[in-house]
Amino acid sequence: MEGTIKVNTAKLRSTAASFQQTGNALKSTTNQMMNLVNSLTGSVWSGDAANAYTKKFKQLQNDINRMIKMVNEHVTDLNNMAAQYEKAEADNKAAASALSGDVIV
Repeated sequence: MEGTIKVNTAKLRSTAASFQQTGNALKSTTNQMMNLVNSLTGSVWSGDAANAYTKKFKQLQNDINRMIKMVNEHVTDLNNMAAQYEKAEADNKAAASALSGDVIV
């Protein structure tokens, strides 16, 4: 069975859901961090250091947003793979069911 890939569509879907939860948690944490940084700058902290700190965090947010986008793409890909395998399985089952059972006379 060399080269055989075994697929469990339930595992693909549960992994996609886990990725989705991780992406959502990452987005929520990033938003909380940015809210905290934004609340500090201007009212509590001002000047060049505050501006540099805010700028770095915004760059970090951009990087994290790209990572979240990649996670979401993986979620979509995993769900699409599961759907394709389920369709192939259903098609194969239908083809097998259509075979005649009394071929030998």
